Amino acid sequence: MNLSFIGRIFVFHFAIAACLACSQSMADQQKTLAGKSKVDFAHEILPILTKHCIECHAGANRSGGLSLGTRAALLSGAESGEVVVPGDAEASRLIHVVESTEEYEQMPPEGPRLKPEEIAALRRWIDQDLPWDAGVTLGEAEWTPPLQPRMVELPSAWRGREHPVDRLLDAGIVSREQTPPSPASDAAFLRRVTLDAIGLLPTPEELAEFTVDPSENKREQKIDELLARDVAYADHWLTMWNDLLRNDYTGTGYITGGRKQITPWLYASLKNNKPYDEFVRELIAPTAESSGFIDGIQWRGDVNASQTREIQFAQNISQVFLGINMKCASCHDSFIDRWTLSEAYNLAAIYADSPLELNRCDKPTGQMATPRWIFPELGDVDPEASKQERLQQLAGLMTHPDNGRFTRTIVNRIWERLMGRGIVHPVDAMNSQPWNEDLLDYLAVRFAKDGYDLRKFIRFVMTSQAYQSESVVQLHEPDESYVYAGPIARRMTAEQLIDAVWQVTHTQPVESEADVDRSREVPAQVSQQETVDSTPVVASWIWHGGETGKQTFLRKTVTLDSAPFAARLIATCDNAFKLRINGVEVASSRNWKQPQYVDVTSHLVKGDNLIEVDAEMFGGSAGFVGQIALQNEAGLQVIASDESWDARPSADSGWASAAVLKPHGAAPWGTVLKSGVSSAPPVRAALVKNDFLMRSLGRPHRDQVVTSRPSGLTTLQAIDLSNGEILAEYLERGGKRLASNGLSGERLAERLFLYALSRKPVEAEWQVVKDVLAGRNDAQAVEDLLWIIFMHPEFQMIR
Repeated sequence: MNLSFIGRIFVFHFAIAACLACSQSMADQQKTLAGKSKVDFAHEILPILTKHCIECHAGANRSGGLSLGTRAALLSGAESGEVVVPGDAEASRLIHVVESTEEYEQMPPEGPRLKPEEIAALRRWIDQDLPWDAGVTLGEAEWTPPLQPRMVELPSAWRGREHPVDRLLDAGIVSREQTPPSPASDAAFLRRVTLDAIGLLPTPEELAEFTVDPSENKREQKIDELLARDVAYADHWLTMWNDLLRNDYTGTGYITGGRKQITPWLYASLKNNKPYDEFVRELIAPTAESSGFIDGIQWRGDVNASQTREIQFAQNISQVFLGINMKCASCHDSFIDRWTLSEAYNLAAIYADSPLELNRCDKPTGQMATPRWIFPELGDVDPEASKQERLQQLAGLMTHPDNGRFTRTIVNRIWERLMGRGIVHPVDAMNSQPWNEDLLDYLAVRFAKDGYDLRKFIRFVMTSQAYQSESVVQLHEPDESYVYAGPIARRMTAEQLIDAVWQVTHTQPVESEADVDRSREVPAQVSQQETVDSTPVVASWIWHGGETGKQTFLRKTVTLDSAPFAARLIATCDNAFKLRINGVEVASSRNWKQPQYVDVTSHLVKGDNLIEVDAEMFGGSAGFVGQIALQNEAGLQVIASDESWDARPSADSGWASAAVLKPHGAAPWGTVLKSGVSSAPPVRAALVKNDFLMRSLGRPHRDQVVTSRPSGLTTLQAIDLSNGEILAEYLERGGKRLASNGLSGERLAERLFLYALSRKPVEAEWQVVKDVLAGRNDAQAVEDLLWIIFMHPEFQMIR
């Protein structure tokens, strides 16, 4: 690497990130040292407030004007002045009154006083900036979410914006005399919508075509085009659902059989756009293919009573489908909302194979659970029915048309994914009051009326001016006073970032870990990729020129004027083969009736390309057939197996021209290869195992349900992004490939900026580009340029 220049840039980026992380770390350490240990709100503070305070200062009770119902309410103070000063317990009136012995001042005024260790815990809590677990409300909430759907009357349109989402949001903007957000530019919109819809960057060609298109409805057309790409859509949204349904390819339980994947079922459901109510019914009352979700994880060894499979079932379906935290109620009656221990166990008993005894704080109570649904207003399950019947009844109750909690939860999750913050925040605290109740209820009702169609709902949000407005960069996490001012800029997920790097550098892996069907029919109007997919088969069956044997070796060198924009391999062999391009194995098979359809764009380079085949015959007929259709600056080109290939029967034999055995289509093999059915597109990050880079970027282990990922930068992320081996290897390979594509230095730099950032370099960036390339166009210079672009904060954001 050119350390004389690019190394300084890396050090600068890394130093900034590391300093920010270290500054936060040092601040945390100082607070920890000052308070001796980091406070645990749920287990240390919540019991104190519940025991001594909420009778007078929570829910409808606001003695002295003070409520401890939420962190925001506590920070708003009281009639007697500020109650707490985050970071300074000594200056906080709360500490003063709980320590006071004055009759007219001490708190609580009656009953037992706080113990010294309780006061010490409150001091540490305040000194550590008053941490408060998200979604926790003390006492009876002032707002209770309705169970049934609620019809909403739309306000009048403003500024001529008729979309229901805009009408609902504009009403608030008008009432607050707020400046409405401006529309995003075409380039910003295209990058955002492409990343949101299919998790990929728009190509420079797509960007150029879109920005010059004069059509008034081009944004709506682009949304429709993106959401119609079934495979790309499923590849992207699989990430969210893998997190929600704790589905993965490796991890706890898979080796021992204590856990099952649902990947093929899940992927097919997304690809085929299965209605969400049907989707959920198949998860709760599952087939063999979808049972892995409710079966949870059989942990090895002894586990806490709250981690049995039955209790996992109650926790997971409540959290994922209703936004309810049932984990607290799995040990004891919940501190944070209305749910009780018996309700959690009764829900778990629906799944149980045998009678289920309640355990309070991991101790048996002698009380047995009765299979029951948590919202009896909608109906209930028959406790005497079989387990399968109970699950089917529960599936019907969960997706009941009158269960507004069900539809509100999913539209809130999708809104958060597209707009950066849920209408209810956090998304698992659906007992919390929305910042726009009418918007949430309208979306939930519309989603149900539209047939629980997830893609249609995503389209509905994307076609609003609210989604298409300029994004807002939040310097701090919004509090309960949040109001809509535009979509919130957010970081790419780990999978989006890796996919983007792979896209730009053409360094995708060859094999997917997920066993899913990613084939697609080629549409009538075809792109460059689809052109090579639909190229007719002209290849012949070939073998070596001598006597038929058990093995043959084939090769062909092809010289390309430029690297391809798109290239598709189709091949098979009677009986088995391995095929390499430039020394890298790209396809193999041991079943001639199942041809390989592989995208090989990233493996072909400008100049000479060596294609090698090791073929094997088990007995009877013998032959290999294959071709690569590619599109580059010279147009469409087909490399097909024919007599121009070299062949030999063994590694120590001489090379000779291959023998043509049969044209494709002739007996005995017939038309085994098919054109018109595309190859699987390049492998996506959601389809491969987690690695150290994706893990540091926030991809979870998925041993538990994950509904949102951390948004902040960590020191580990800064290290892996600036100096990690995995990313370095991608960029080294990408530099070599891109340097061979025939573009000059500045043309290549412009293309990379357009691909990664959807814009050309500005003047200051051009100077950096010139300094890095310094008249060179070699692999090292291109690699250095890739580092600069991928370390740019703008690249890593969706705005």
